[in-house]
Amino acid sequence: MPRIRTAGVIATTSALALALSGCSVVSAFEPHVDSAIWDTAKEMKASDTAVFGSPTFIPDDATIIRVDYDTQAGTAILTYTSKTHVIPKVCTKSVPMPKPDIQDSWWPVDGLPPKASGCPGGWSAFTVGDQVWAAKAPTK
Repeated sequence: MPRIRTAGVIATTSALALALSGCSVVSAFEPHVDSAIWDTAKEMKASDTAVFGSPTFIPDDATIIRVDYDTQAGTAILTYTSKTHVIPKVCTKSVPMPKPDIQDSWWPVDGLPPKASGCPGGWSAFTVGDQVWAAKAPTK
């Protein structure tokens, strides 16, 4: 009986430590997947985004920008809130929405639309209300 309790305490402590660490869930299990979060588009644009494909379609009013990116495959997922959605006349074509290999707790698991807006750099974006979701196809 003490072994079961010990295993439960270890599992609970590990889960709590992961939750309190503030790191992305995906980063804990995929060592080649990194993540970042910015409060504003200004902060994001001032940082080095080339490592995950510099999403040039994000408008200046975007807030709470989250990204997970695979440093080996070149894939990425991101989301942000914006009333503008994307910079006008940047994402102009309709493309099939890829199902990304990267998953995180904030990425929609089901209900991805069949089509999205094709954006520069291989990004595909769609909106739900004022929330924008985008995925980047593999580059490596």
